Amino acid sequence: MGEATKKIAFLINPASGSAAVRKKGLEMAKAVKNSNGYSLYETKSPEELLALTAELAQKNYRAVFACGGDGTLNLVSSQLIGTETAMGIIPLGSGNGYARHHRISLNWKEAIKVAENPIVSVRDTAMFNGYHFLNIAGVGYTAKISQEFKREEHRGLKGYVKTIFKNLKMDAFNTRITNEYAEWEGKAWMVDFCNGSQWGNNFRVDPSARDDDGSLSAVVFKKASRVKIPVIGFRLATGSINKSPDVYRISGSKFIMQFDGKRPLHLDGEAAGIIEKSAEIEVVSKSLIIWTQDSKS
Repeated sequence: MGEATKKIAFLINPASGSAAVRKKGLEMAKAVKNSNGYSLYETKSPEELLALTAELAQKNYRAVFACGGDGTLNLVSSQLIGTETAMGIIPLGSGNGYARHHRISLNWKEAIKVAENPIVSVRDTAMFNGYHFLNIAGVGYTAKISQEFKREEHRGLKGYVKTIFKNLKMDAFNTRITNEYAEWEGKAWMVDFCNGSQWGNNFRVDPSARDDDGSLSAVVFKKASRVKIPVIGFRLATGSINKSPDVYRISGSKFIMQFDGKRPLHLDGEAAGIIEKSAEIEVVSKSLIIWTQDSKS
């Protein structure tokens, strides 16, 4: 590897994820260690990951590869916004929503090839009440599932399905969402704000979402009976959710959301606490350089 590759770093937590994911991570880490040009950093906490990413950006690294799921990508990207250091992606998560959105191979041996011949682009990120998100942030049922999933011993799709079936009760709440173009008011059981197109495992919340157009989409899942859950799940899995009468979608660059009570929040699939009464969500246009395999997304 040439001199230029020496400023490419891979960041991984070797103890996170399922047994299968940890095995893949260890294999990838070994390959990076045996290379002559790449740097590998094994982190043990979110705080360490944040600090190390910021340090590498300050040292003008060409790219920092986030090796993990959407939560890991969230942390790494938050420190690269507005810098000249790009983010690369090695999908080692449960759902890998942002990696799938950009058609990054789930095989690390293929994904790592991006470092040799990257397609470079500048992408949007977003803020939810001042907190960064990269892919999707949401209030309501999806956030509840994120909270419960943290307690689930099974990871990946199996863990998500198990968590959903344990938590089928959906508490609808009154909400009003406005932006520069439209408004919606009514009862919803979840609202997701999309920069990327899917939660993960190819469950696409907004199949048409792009992260290079200076806008987000608010996807409102309106109050619906439980018997509709299988139909909604089918539409999410087949990319046809935009056709559902139980979903309302608004696009724009900035949103104000008002709602009753206290509601759980997720940022890129990670439980992020409780919010109350109102929120502001906005896009941060062209703020992050990423390396991908495919320029069509």
